[in-house]
Amino acid sequence: MTTLARPAGHDPRGTLRDTLVSRVDIARKVAAVTSLDRQALDAWAADALAATVEHACRNSPFYTDFVPAEAARAVAQGRPHAFEALPFTTREHLAAAYPLGMLAVPRREVIRFDESSGTGNGRPIAAFFTMADWLENNLTVAGLLAAVLDERDVAAIAVPYELAGVGQDLDRAIEILGCTIVPLGAASPSCTPDRMVDALLRSGATTLVCSGTRALFLGEIARRRGIDPRRDLAVTKILMAGEGASPAKKRRLADQWDAVAYSMFGMTETNTLAMFCREREMHLVETRTFFEVVDPESGARLPDGSVGELAVTTLASRAMPLLRYRTGDVCRIEAAPCACGSPLRRLQHRGRIGDRIPLGDRRTSQLEVEDIVLGAMTTEPYYFAFGIDGDALQIALPPTGADDATRKSIEAAVRDRLGAATRFRVLDTDRFETALRTSAKPTMRNFSAYGGGGADGEG
Repeated sequence: MTTLARPAGHDPRGTLRDTLVSRVDIARKVAAVTSLDRQALDAWAADALAATVEHACRNSPFYTDFVPAEAARAVAQGRPHAFEALPFTTREHLAAAYPLGMLAVPRREVIRFDESSGTGNGRPIAAFFTMADWLENNLTVAGLLAAVLDERDVAAIAVPYELAGVGQDLDRAIEILGCTIVPLGAASPSCTPDRMVDALLRSGATTLVCSGTRALFLGEIARRRGIDPRRDLAVTKILMAGEGASPAKKRRLADQWDAVAYSMFGMTETNTLAMFCREREMHLVETRTFFEVVDPESGARLPDGSVGELAVTTLASRAMPLLRYRTGDVCRIEAAPCACGSPLRRLQHRGRIGDRIPLGDRRTSQLEVEDIVLGAMTTEPYYFAFGIDGDALQIALPPTGADDATRKSIEAAVRDRLGAATRFRVLDTDRFETALRTSAKPTMRNFSAYGGGGADGEG
């Protein structure tokens, strides 16, 4: 079986010296690219895009076969619209190429091998990084995180560290800023949710890094143990990774923790794609990736301001370049300047195409349902589940949150925003919390996985 094993015969001291010199050069490159203004960034991206296509089609076994040679030459020659004529890459392509089919550098240059959790379609995909790929991303993310973090912060990181790169990447980026790290991980038997809360208390953590769903759950665990997150814990910032978040979820987190919630966006196969600014806007990391919004049906590129599917092309990934990779995320790109002064365009994430829900003669999203339900709830725990019952939206609420006022508020919002009726059930909170406790990546999928389990309610 083909492996990533390194050949023997390396000179350890020489390798270390070369590595240190290389890291300084990488840091200088990142500093130069991230300081570009909009016009200079566009010019740099055009050159980087052509170089990525050339590298992928020359060195990646997948792209050598997948992209017609004439199409690759057209991009290299700068022909109008040549890039838009390249075929799209999909997650199915990456899954079929697993484990090493997308590798575009000699195996000895790979310093990281990551895998996705397989939550998309049950099939894992691999991700590879050279030292430059990895360190450039670490340094870029650190520079963006500096908008709200500094050496006074203590960051508790409760995202997966195993195989997926998100935990390691955020850990190292935050460490670069001089922050103290509390590596909680995710769903480890040795670090249960109760122990996570204890660690937040003991360490004086000022920042919690996790999915918004996990943050709501940890707040509930603390409350049951007589710990008030607002009064007894020092967390003032929640950096959300691993799922989208509705405005209502951000408000609930602010209420529960007395903290500001910031959104981040990325994938195992692409690394970081968007990062927040001090204005709580998400900015595209255009110093590492080229972004398009395309029509989900036709694949045609849409102008800024349009809502469609996000497609990305890596600009700084030697080990695993990706060309026009369809992410499956529904997004809108905003080019108007942000108050923070960044030249990077902004991203509005509208959920995933695969999570769209048929409801009567229209479709809605998990994020919209979350916004309606969490926006109406006023009593902890902030849990719910939902499903479709004919032309009605079925909502399962915990017994403590199923009061008449909450139900009426949800019914009115569902009717006004979705044009549908609502039926209620009682949420099986024990079963729901078991899913949260045992999930390495608790997200909106937990909300949709359990449509109740108690008695039917009125509605």
